[in-house]
Amino acid sequence: MKRYLAFTILLLSSFSKIAACGYSPSGEDIRYCLFKPQYFNYKDFYAFYYNANLWGFDYDFRSNSEVHNYESNILDWYNYTGKKVSIESIIEFNNELKVTDVHANSQNDFVAYLYKNKKLDVIKYLTYAKKCEDLNSWEDSNPWEREAVNIELNNRNFFQQLLKAYDSEKNKSLKRKYAFQCIRAAFYLGDIKTIQSVFSNQFENSKKDYLYYWSLYFNCFTKSGASKMVDVANIMANCPEKTYACYYYFHDSFNLELALKAATNPEEIANIYSYASMQKVDKNLDNLKEIYNNNPNSRILDFLLLREINKIEDWVYTTYYTNYLPSTEAWGYYWNNDNKDKVTTLTLRARSEKDRLYAQEVLNFLNAVDLSKVQNVSLWKSAQIQLLFMTRNYSECISASNQFEKQFKNEKILDEIQKIKAICITANQHYGKAIIKDEIKPIILKNLRDERFLFALGRELEFNGNLSDGVALFSLLENSFSEGYDGDDVEWQGNRLKTSGNLDYFYDYFNYLDFVYSANQLQLIVNKLNTNLDSDFKKVIYKNLLKDKDYLKDLLGTKYIRENRLTEALKTFKTLDEKYWTNNYNAWERDKYDDYYAFDQNPFYTIKHTDEFIEHKEKFIVTKLSVTEHLIKFLNLANNSKTNDRDYYYFLVANCYYNMSFEGNSWMMKRYNSSSSYYEGYENESYIDERDYRLKEKARVYYKLAFDNSKTDKFKALCIRMIDFADSSYPNHFEKLKSEYPNYYSDLSNCDNLESYFKARR
Repeated sequence: MKRYLAFTILLLSSFSKIAACGYSPSGEDIRYCLFKPQYFNYKDFYAFYYNANLWGFDYDFRSNSEVHNYESNILDWYNYTGKKVSIESIIEFNNELKVTDVHANSQNDFVAYLYKNKKLDVIKYLTYAKKCEDLNSWEDSNPWEREAVNIELNNRNFFQQLLKAYDSEKNKSLKRKYAFQCIRAAFYLGDIKTIQSVFSNQFENSKKDYLYYWSLYFNCFTKSGASKMVDVANIMANCPEKTYACYYYFHDSFNLELALKAATNPEEIANIYSYASMQKVDKNLDNLKEIYNNNPNSRILDFLLLREINKIEDWVYTTYYTNYLPSTEAWGYYWNNDNKDKVTTLTLRARSEKDRLYAQEVLNFLNAVDLSKVQNVSLWKSAQIQLLFMTRNYSECISASNQFEKQFKNEKILDEIQKIKAICITANQHYGKAIIKDEIKPIILKNLRDERFLFALGRELEFNGNLSDGVALFSLLENSFSEGYDGDDVEWQGNRLKTSGNLDYFYDYFNYLDFVYSANQLQLIVNKLNTNLDSDFKKVIYKNLLKDKDYLKDLLGTKYIRENRLTEALKTFKTLDEKYWTNNYNAWERDKYDDYYAFDQNPFYTIKHTDEFIEHKEKFIVTKLSVTEHLIKFLNLANNSKTNDRDYYYFLVANCYYNMSFEGNSWMMKRYNSSSSYYEGYENESYIDERDYRLKEKARVYYKLAFDNSKTDKFKALCIRMIDFADSSYPNHFEKLKSEYPNYYSDLSNCDNLESYFKARR
């Protein structure tokens, strides 16, 4: 009774490290879906949900809690008992009990009921059925050769007994059940003639119930040609228990044109088009039209419409909201190292707009459908609402949503419709004037755990110029991610320019703000946090931003440093109290940041991996605030023509800029994490100061100014040596020093004599 099919499934981990490219989320991790199949009762088609992995034969009908989703024979026995025993007891008998458990003292309610009511013919049948389970699975046990011979002989003997029981059974209902057991047993014994004869005698012209389709499935293995294709299409459309099995085993040999020629009625034509559609990953509108024209009341048509909406969501939403290719295409793109074409934001937007045109084609079809002919009207109307939103028919979408809420108050999909309406209302605003309207606030508060909804809503606000509210919604995404990754968590990329390589991905708002937005844009958010946010709604959506307010100020000051706007950086850093610096920027206290994120050397006087050669004239605790204060101070002194030691201060400033690079001891002034990786061209689309951060251009500029203001050749030689050092760090041949100051090359090509050359500046 219970037998599982074995399938080989290719599972690509979302956390794979792509060779030479770093982490690239793809597949189901990035697929955007708002119109979730869970809202509808199509669990029997689970294996055919639109999915980036394409095949997912990993479900069991017996786990479903709703009665109408149980396997057909379970319901058959449940109705046979007049619903006087629990479905759970029938499932227990079907899935767990052995033939030795069928006795009068059984603790199983179903078996006890049969004995109590003297259903001896049923008990006899179920005993045979339980024995058939062993026969149907013996080939998987891998016995020794001699044992195999004995087992097969015993099975043949038992099979003859089963056939006799079938022939002698007078009860028509039980005889059909025996017939199925004979057909299935014959299949596992390789007895094709028995399958054909029993099917012909018992099912050829019988009612088309589950036993008919179960038997037809095994009979398909004895056939070939177009008639077989029609049979498997009919099984898929009408038999939930065999839906994925008949597709798995027969889809490779399925030919749409040949099958259509063998169809005998419109329903079969619809079923054939349905079979051809089940794993179609491209546009399927033409097939949907054919199915509708031939059998509009088909349940499988409803499911295929749902699947088509999920495709369009992937094509439109994934690209538009997350800056990724559609999930089924992303696999190939990210794993193909020879792919030279770079996907940009512009190409992604163009792709999204093109697919919105297809969404309009599907919408036109839905608008022309007679809803009185379809089976699941709420699905068709909710699909219509989805398509209205995807095609930017905002006013119609809102109106249709309001009508749906009145007509289908108890449908599961109602929550989804309300979310779509909320996103639609938000998107339907002019740039620079977008707000979170009062009418959608209850919908947001109700769905704070739905990350895809919050992100889509936040993106629409962001796209319409309301960065503050958009980021506030992004900040709520971290609630569930912090509790562990799951498939509903959102990952997205920053904008991709023409020089794009493998850009940073994001799953939290802070890193996104860090990577993508300018100081001026972040300043607007910080300003917002300084306003009155005392309404109950604002308290909820801004709670994480308010909690992170000091970190956002830190980020703002850091962005000003990147943009070389030191005065604004200092002003921002001064708004943070001493406790913040103490808790976050020393080697002993750790708050939000990792242990490695701490200043351990003074950037003005100390060079990483180099013995100290400059006297510390000013000792201070190193924080972003103190470094910025001293950098401004030293720059003012260096730029003042009246300062005697301008070369000295320019040298200190150059050291600081060197140390604020990825090779320095104070990279924390510009980054929240750092790596040694650098790719040509990334500075055009990454952090605004990426080129300087990697190539240390400002450091070289200020070493050159120290050189220009130097009074001695030895100090000039040291400045040239530091320009060389900034240019390529270690190992370094100091070619510029060797060319311009060959007399000092030997001394300065290592670190031993730096102190004497520094002191020789006068």
